[in-house]
Amino acid sequence: MRSERKRPGQKGPLTRRGGKPPRRVLVFGIGNPGRRDDGLGPRAVELVEALRLPGVTCDANYQLNVEDALSCAKHDVVIFVDAARGLGAPFIWTEVQAEAASPAMTHALGPGAVLAICDALYGRRPEAYLLGIRGHRWVIGEGLSARAEKNLREAVRFFEKFAKRKVPRKGTRS
Repeated sequence: MRSERKRPGQKGPLTRRGGKPPRRVLVFGIGNPGRRDDGLGPRAVELVEALRLPGVTCDANYQLNVEDALSCAKHDVVIFVDAARGLGAPFIWTEVQAEAASPAMTHALGPGAVLAICDALYGRRPEAYLLGIRGHRWVIGEGLSARAEKNLREAVRFFEKFAKRKVPRKGTRS
């Protein structure tokens, strides 16, 4: 027998007004866990998934591919999460726009290219952001460095606040 749990309130930037269902959000982690801190994106996805936020779907892969445009097209908001080098802060949060032109042929794509393909093939332009998390160790091996773990925790707390509308986003006030 399934126990009934009280669900969290449906408030925040990921929800729609007027009692409509939550916005469909994709959190997509990018990176290779076999290259230490390059695995920050996939690890962030695991932590976000554990938050069980309404309307949030999580996925991860080593790199973005053309096929990921279909996943983006099925969502209203897309958050790309990736490791970053040389940041002065533990993480960055930036809006991502579709690139002006879709790449002709490539093995790996950036977030802007995936959004361009999403628009070209499916006529969809989801709101999109990049959550870049500062990494420190890039050698072969598994497990994040202690400093990257700390940055990851800060970045996930930021995302959770964003999801609950405690962090302003473009065109809104908190």
